[in-house]
Order: sequence, then C-alpha cells, then structure tokens
Amino acid sequence: MKRLFALIPLIVLLLASCGIRENISEEVSNYRTRFSNFRTRLLDSITDRDDNAFRDMIHMAFEAIDEKDKEELTNLFSVNIINDNLELGSQIEAFFEVYNGPMEIEEIRYSTSGEEYVEHGKRRTELYNSYGIIIIAGGIRYHIRMSMYSRDDFDKKNEGIHWLDISTEDAYNSQYFVPFTKWNSEPGFYYQDSIEKRNDIMWIEGQPWRYTPYDRTLTSDDLLAVVEKNDDFQNFVTIIGEPNCSWTIYEYYYYELKNGLFAVVKIDQDLRPKDYSSNGKTVKRNLYKPNAIVAIYIADEKSNLETIWMADDIVMVLGRYHYYVPTERNLSEDFFRSFASKSSRFKQLTNEIGMPDIDGTGRCYYELSDNRFIECVYSGDTIERFSVVNSKARLYTIWEKRD
Repeated sequence: MKRLFALIPLIVLLLASCGIRENISEEVSNYRTRFSNFRTRLLDSITDRDDNAFRDMIHMAFEAIDEKDKEELTNLFSVNIINDNLELGSQIEAFFEVYNGPMEIEEIRYSTSGEEYVEHGKRRTELYNSYGIIIIAGGIRYHIRMSMYSRDDFDKKNEGIHWLDISTEDAYNSQYFVPFTKWNSEPGFYYQDSIEKRNDIMWIEGQPWRYTPYDRTLTSDDLLAVVEKNDDFQNFVTIIGEPNCSWTIYEYYYYELKNGLFAVVKIDQDLRPKDYSSNGKTVKRNLYKPNAIVAIYIADEKSNLETIWMADDIVMVLGRYHYYVPTERNLSEDFFRSFASKSSRFKQLTNEIGMPDIDGTGRCYYELSDNRFIECVYSGDTIERFSVVNSKARLYTIWEKRD
C-alpha cells in the first residue's frame, strides 16, 4: 500500500460551523483579549515537528483500521478521551462491522492547520486537517478528518487523537452533512454513512447545532411572559429550563417551540458599553449587564424570521443587535448628501449633528425618521461611504468617496 504525503501551507479555519454572522473574526479577537495572561494563536506555519506528529498518527490509525485492531486504535486516542468517552469502543466496533479493507490511498492533501495555547511558558498544540484525506476500501470512498493534541504541557493525558471522523462519499456530499467537532460533539471516533438529517443535530439559521431534546412544549408567549418581567438569563433558565442548543462563546441560546421553530435568546455579551480605562483612570459606564437578555427572535432551519422582543436600548441593524442611544433630531437622506458635497470629515459631521445613535469603530449609524439608518463608514477622520440600511439589509448607497 502506497501512501503519499504532501505538506500544504496552513489554511486558516475560523470556528467551523460558526461563520454565521459578519465580523466574526473581530468578535473572536475581542473575546480572546479578555484573557490577558493567556494567548491563543492560529499557527503561522506547520513545523516539521508538527507535520511529522500528524502524519505519524494518521499512519498508525490507518494500520490499526486495516487490521481492525480495536485496542491499537483506541490507544491512539488521548488518555483523557479514553477515560471520558465511554462509547469510544462501541464507536470503533460499529465502524469495523462495515469496513472492508485493505484501504487504498486515493488522496492525501494535508491542509494541516493548528492552534496553539500559551501560558507562562507552557504550550498546548492542536493539529487538524479539513477532510483532505480520501481512501478507498471495499469499493467505498471515505473522507477522513482527524484532530489531535501533539503537545500539552498542562495535561500530558490530553496528548493523542481527540476526534477521528470517517464519512462515506454519499454522506460527505449530502445536504445535512455535519463534521463532528468540538463545537457540536464530544471527542471520540465517529462514522457517518447516512444522507439523512441526524437526530442529535438541529439545523438553525443554516447552521448545525448539538441538540438535546426536552419533554416540554413551549410557545413564544411563554418566553415573553418571563423576559418582560425579568431580563436575567439565569432566572429565565430557572423558569423555562435549559436550552436545546447553545452557542455559548457568543451567548446565543436556542429553545425549541411546539411549531418546529426555534426561539433564539441573545445575551448581552459586550453589546452594552463596559467601564474602561483612560489616562490611568477607570471611566464608569455601568451599562454592561453580562447576564441580561437583550433580544429574542424566531428562527427556522434556514434563517432569522422575526424579532419578538428587544431591550429598550437595543436595536437590530443589518441583521445584528446593537446598543442604541436615541437622540432628539430629525435627519434625512438629503442632509447626508448635502454634507458629503462639502466635506468628508467625520469630526465635522459629529460637530454638526452630534454623535451617532449606534457607535462603533470605523462604522456607525444615524437614525432616520422612518425606522431606517444612515450607515457611515469611515477611516480615521475620513468618511468613506454613506448608505441607507434597515434591520435586515443595506438598501442602497447615497454617497461614496472616490480616489
């Protein structure tokens, strides 16, 4: 059996199944900066050491699979995974029942990527590939993805395979294919051969989420009755129960409704301004409420359908929720067209009409009189574009700076 290995430069992967909302890379960066003594980085390059560790592991996994050696394959997983995943043995056995080797390597495009966590000189290195490995066995094509920790100075029992995911060609190309990852499953060995929707995964807004069923029947009115009295999410969970699905890193929680739709509960998660430091002094804002619900909206399998509740200081623009400070003024599109004909300076704009209703770095919004907004995109003190937007979409551009 001939195996061909070729190293391809790093392909950056940004949170598989999590690229749902725009500016996600900026949000990830903001999230990580909270940990001042803990650094996370996508590996700038895959070193020879990393590459050798990954290819050696996949070699050994292939050999154990061809031999149908359950013990050998199990021992390639980290000690922690072996101890924690009580179904690991049965997962491997289920695959061996249908696997007919020996395998032939059709393609190995490593596309090897990695993340490294560093704290006080200690390192944890995770390596993974993005389904760039294809084998043929018994006339069936399989796509293979593996994730492993090649080094963990914090816990040596983490070193080894964490996920080994094998999918048939039909399953891989199906509408409801979902990779098993840390975002939607526990570490282990997974085999997929079905083209049908999985029972443990629910698709919401075009993305798959790990799903836990509960014996309850909820309506949107049930949720509104709670949040309108108290916006604290822990109180909400106490009364309604745990969510069926969660995107905890950005604090979205999904509750299944009796009509097959989902109510999505969004928590503050830095939408409201925090206290900040200026010239060595703390400036008190007292607005950020880390456990407060800011919005609830209804979603189906494909999209966000409608917002049914928002906090008074929150508004949706371009499909995202923002902290909102309304100002007493009457603005029109004509004002911004007229302003752009004489100046493109952001400071001059704020001097004339005041600060925006929704502030941000490089992008802000001024409310018009008809539930629409002027989107102002700027760089430094130079305005680049004025556009008219609403809660869902950018409608049209009324002025754009030309070089």
